[in-house]
Amino acid sequence: MANLQQIKQIAAQLYLNLDNPQSVRQQLKRINKSQTQLRQLKQEVNAKLKNLNQPNNDFGLDEAAAIGLHLFGKHRIAREVTRQGNRIERQERKQQKNARQPHIKMSNLIDNYIFEGDRLKTMAQNYLKEQSK
Repeated sequence: MANLQQIKQIAAQLYLNLDNPQSVRQQLKRINKSQTQLRQLKQEVNAKLKNLNQPNNDFGLDEAAAIGLHLFGKHRIAREVTRQGNRIERQERKQQKNARQPHIKMSNLIDNYIFEGDRLKTMAQNYLKEQSK
């Protein structure tokens, strides 16, 4: 799984020095390699997010108990069991949302670094065009 330190180490390779065409070409290769690594990390983060986003649609014991209680005429107790089950489900959804936040931030950070790489590549390509004239 990708972590913040890995992302920052790869992002540290995203810099450009417009000194001579041969050096700029080498830097373009390094930037492309870094972007490829960032995209791989983003795929890992997105896979983790996808797993966290999977709804948990299990038919719980609280629903089964509530149905049984309704069948036996214990409607008040059945409603209480249902309320408790719903309360627990809301708490779990909130915890899932909190668990997703770091991954979403990491995905956005990777996107920003990839865009920065694109900007640097555009600058390098413009420099190489100017030098070839």
